[in-house]
Amino acid sequence: MTEIRSTIDLMMERTRGMSLSEEEKDSLRREELTKRAKGFRIKLLDAASQADDILGSLANEPEADRKLLFSYLWNEMADGIPADHHAQKHLDIMEKLPQAAAKSELLGRFRELAKRFSKDQKKDKHKILAHEKKKLAALGISGAAVVPKMPSETEEDAEHLTQLEELKRKLLEEAAK
Repeated sequence: MTEIRSTIDLMMERTRGMSLSEEEKDSLRREELTKRAKGFRIKLLDAASQADDILGSLANEPEADRKLLFSYLWNEMADGIPADHHAQKHLDIMEKLPQAAAKSELLGRFRELAKRFSKDQKKDKHKILAHEKKKLAALGISGAAVVPKMPSETEEDAEHLTQLEELKRKLLEEAAK
């Protein structure tokens, strides 16, 4: 009677001698480090007060992995900087990364522009709401429950967003160097 082989035995027999090339191993390693950088980004944004401890945990990584993780983490943080008041939180965390020393001028310009954008947006919002309420009142629509719909984007907003995107691009561009 012949022996019945398991599926695992069959797979092992067929894959014997097969292995990943160096390029495939490197690609898998980079993919895994990119996922870990995304995880660190989420942890840092959720617990910004513990950023030093979280970044300190990267010291246990091998040197090559640590450099790549910091690089990927920088890219994740820079790419995810929002245009609103939450940008300050991103920038505070980014200033704790090793790349921040070389890019402190760009980070400062980004911080200044984000503050100005947030402040201008608040002022504009109040003006626009008052103007829209007046327009509705002229049509006979008024009262405490009336909340006018805000226009999605003004010309000034578009200009600020363009400037923020340009700075974000420079942060990412210089990180690649």
